[in-house]
Amino acid sequence: MLSADRVSAIEESAWFQSKWAPYLLCDADWRIRAVNVACERVSGHPRESLLGRELFDAFPENPADPEADGVANVSASLEFVLRRGVRHWLGVQRYDIPDPQNPGEFVYKVWTPMNSPIKEGKKTIAVLQHAQDVTRVVPPTPAERAYPKLFELRRAAEVLSRQFPDLPSEAVLSVLTHSHSVIAESAGIEDLERAEALAKLRLETHAGHPAKEL
Repeated sequence: MLSADRVSAIEESAWFQSKWAPYLLCDADWRIRAVNVACERVSGHPRESLLGRELFDAFPENPADPEADGVANVSASLEFVLRRGVRHWLGVQRYDIPDPQNPGEFVYKVWTPMNSPIKEGKKTIAVLQHAQDVTRVVPPTPAERAYPKLFELRRAAEVLSRQFPDLPSEAVLSVLTHSHSVIAESAGIEDLERAEALAKLRLETHAGHPAKEL
């Protein structure tokens, strides 16, 4: 069971208080127990409106999107983490969120979600979700559910994955897509080459070794 003391300890952690890394903590019943400032910012929903709510009640499926698979994919990931006690990457996931300014309406959003176990001994008692907003670099196309930029990123990620064969392909795609978003926001232009260089540095940290020579 996720105790109030454990929640407080997580909330007080320096990494959880990051202004740029969105974190959401939910217990084994998928109740939202903690939300950081970065998560409030990217979701547009204040902490007070989320705490204590069931995750998929707070962030339901967009009924206007007949192909929406966010709830199914995220719930499967959470179950996997809870059951296996290991981190799980979803790669790039479209998941529209309720518009706090217009009840009943949804905002188009694309994320790079990663779910990690919170353990007590060997038992997983909660899941920490870290989801970066990459909507800027995966915009929708009119009248079609097609994402040309995502296709380009997937091709680049396939090449990058060969340099990190021990990392899941979803992790490589996630890191590359977010790196592309960071470069686009900081430089004001899209530069896939610079994004790949940044992603390689970040993936070396995740993998714990230099990129494999091709």
